[in-house]
Amino acid sequence: MFVDLRDGTGFVQCVISGKLLQVAAAEEIHRDTTVHLYGTVTKPPEGKVAKWSGLELQVSYWELVGKCPVEFNEILNDSANPDVLFDQRHIALRGEKFAAYMKLRSHMVNAFQEFYADRGFTQAFPPTFVQTQAEGGSELFALDYFGEQAYLTQSSQLYLETMLPVIGNCYCIAQSYRAEKSRTRRHLSEYSHLEGELTFINFEDLLNHLEDLICDVIDRVIKKDPALIQFVNPGLKVPKRPFKRIAYVDAIKYCNDHGYLNKAGQPFVFGDDIQEASERKMTDDFGEICFLHRFPIELKAFYMSKCKDDLRLSESVDVLVPGVGEVVGGSMRIHDYDELMAAYKREGLDPAPYYWYTDQRKYGTTPHGGYGLGVERFLTYICNDDHIRNVCTYPRYVGRCAP
Repeated sequence: MFVDLRDGTGFVQCVISGKLLQVAAAEEIHRDTTVHLYGTVTKPPEGKVAKWSGLELQVSYWELVGKCPVEFNEILNDSANPDVLFDQRHIALRGEKFAAYMKLRSHMVNAFQEFYADRGFTQAFPPTFVQTQAEGGSELFALDYFGEQAYLTQSSQLYLETMLPVIGNCYCIAQSYRAEKSRTRRHLSEYSHLEGELTFINFEDLLNHLEDLICDVIDRVIKKDPALIQFVNPGLKVPKRPFKRIAYVDAIKYCNDHGYLNKAGQPFVFGDDIQEASERKMTDDFGEICFLHRFPIELKAFYMSKCKDDLRLSESVDVLVPGVGEVVGGSMRIHDYDELMAAYKREGLDPAPYYWYTDQRKYGTTPHGGYGLGVERFLTYICNDDHIRNVCTYPRYVGRCAP
């Protein structure tokens, strides 16, 4: 009997034979049964091939630890629809592919932390319960916080900015929440958000930093476990630098020239948002990571600074990757007090709840910028998967908050 053994560290092929099978307990060995196996690790016989390591365990003694009924195999099958698969996510997770995804995620997060440590960044730990918005108010999950109105955070960015005069360049990896009712293959209601803030930089410095971050982390992940990369995504390579750059005004012209239409099914005009479908078509045409930058002010959040050569535009950037689309959004932040107050007014925001954020512009302001990276989106790119939910342990999206 061949047994594929999984212990959390990896997989190995085991062989149980002879008298070891002539016991009643042997009939209890089904898929996902828990066992203790003892034996000798050997090469397979001449002409045979062992999966995974090329070695196999010749079992000399074994013990039954936890039974698994044969009906386990009926819980899921290849024809099960996605809702059933996610209802039984705790079962569907078991397997070689998802184990590989989770190991890659662990390597990837470690690589991010190593990158920041090597460049002198300090990790910060911002709150999750907030009373202000960083993006659109319609995307907030509201709740009663001991009688006060509060929200689950959309982003830790505003808090990270307050850490710049405390610890300098900093980052965090925290959960963020968006109440946006999107069911696309790149949207989640809850996701891991890697965010960074840098002081005393300009927009070009920010773009160079993002190139450095992405290339360095992918390089570290590949070198950490080449065999794992070979199993999951053998085509993964460190992106070439510099990344392709395309300004918003050039991007809408590209879309119009190629018949990619706006949300209303019309050619793009200045001020139109480039929605996901057109953005992904353009990115896939390029076939490489690119910076889409200098968006109109009205398309971006209130805190983004204006381009000095065209006040209609913001010093903003989206990092687009083939097969996924946007994985990073970043910008220079407004550091002038009067400009920030004007931005509140323009967006119809009451400055009062943001007093602590505004104070950063009153007491020792500095030029600074930063970004947010969707960890699951980046993992989707590294794994070369076609849907973000596939790389999540328990994805949360519209209509899904269980198990």
